[in-house]
Amino acid sequence: MSSHYVLLLILRISVFGTFFGHGCLALRFVPGWLPYLGVVGIGTKWARILMPVIGLLDIIIAFVCLFMDACPLVYCWAFVWGLATALIRPIAGESIFGFIERTGNFCPALALLRLASGQDFGYYLMICTLMTSILAIFGVIFRVTGLMKN
Repeated sequence: MSSHYVLLLILRISVFGTFFGHGCLALRFVPGWLPYLGVVGIGTKWARILMPVIGLLDIIIAFVCLFMDACPLVYCWAFVWGLATALIRPIAGESIFGFIERTGNFCPALALLRLASGQDFGYYLMICTLMTSILAIFGVIFRVTGLMKN
């Protein structure tokens, strides 16, 4: 086995573990995550609906990253979502160290993206930026309008 293949496998297992583990927790509903959803204006009622959906999506992402080869758009999402869920902690009032501790939740996806995209890495980083912007816009809309406050 080449060292490149072993590195890819290690990164894929890392992303799988992060997304599968968090996805399984979200399927069961984690009350401790309510403050993070509250930052973007999502109340308990909506969180009980959305958390299992998010969990299922995380589990799908986990298996795609583990079993499918070179999926740059999926790696983009894994990076963006991992980064967003790590950043939401200090935004919700927790220590910055909660974010620092979770770099392992998004950096392996970024490394996979780099290895899978080759010379197109800059293009995919722009896609990551677009995905991040869309998440932020939805967060602001939900927070400002109170559409999902209940």
